[in-house]
Amino acid sequence: MARVMALLALAVLLIVGTPRAFAADQDQTQAGGAQASAKHTPAKPKKKPVKVPQVKAPAAKPVQPAPAAQPAPPAPAPSADDKPAAGKSGDTRPVETKATPHFASLRAEKVYLRSGPSADFPIQWVFVRRGLPVEILATFDIWRKIRDSDGTIGWVNQQMLTGRRSVLVAGAVRDMHGEANATSEIVAQLEPGVVAAVSKCDPAWCEVKAGGYKGWLKRDQVWGLEPDEVIQ
Repeated sequence: MARVMALLALAVLLIVGTPRAFAADQDQTQAGGAQASAKHTPAKPKKKPVKVPQVKAPAAKPVQPAPAAQPAPPAPAPSADDKPAAGKSGDTRPVETKATPHFASLRAEKVYLRSGPSADFPIQWVFVRRGLPVEILATFDIWRKIRDSDGTIGWVNQQMLTGRRSVLVAGAVRDMHGEANATSEIVAQLEPGVVAAVSKCDPAWCEVKAGGYKGWLKRDQVWGLEPDEVIQ
């Protein structure tokens, strides 16, 4: 009898303990599944900020003025230094299509700015940026009196100028837009001093190209245009 009672007690213990063990195993299984699910849930990719390319202006390289000298009487014959190198530019667009003052640009990489309309006058400065916009103020034979964006004035041979138009980015870093409105995509940012070739201009915007990028700039952000000038 004692043996039978012991077996019955053991059976009761097994029946009561089994659901707890099963429940514990089930809880562990669910927890493990949740951990596995958390491990395998892919993270949402982070959006990378769009980087707008910047076009930098080259460092200025002014040449010191030549020693002071007494200018000789004006003579029309230019020196070899006042002529563009043969085959370098290929741009024959005329610059004398309108009365002065008007804008043009430098044809060559190196242009001598003289104190008077002759090769006998001393060199004041040397421009070293082809395409730089300048304003033509006066003419004398084959010589042109010009002014740059800094207000420097001098004389250059007409062969050193071209009617191909350009502008100089002024004031601050400027946004080049894909279209002629301020809400359009920003194609690039141009630093002050960048020279941009001009395709067309309306009273508010200019289509330009600089540093391999093409877009639109507000005309009040550049130097090298006449007031209300339209370029088509």
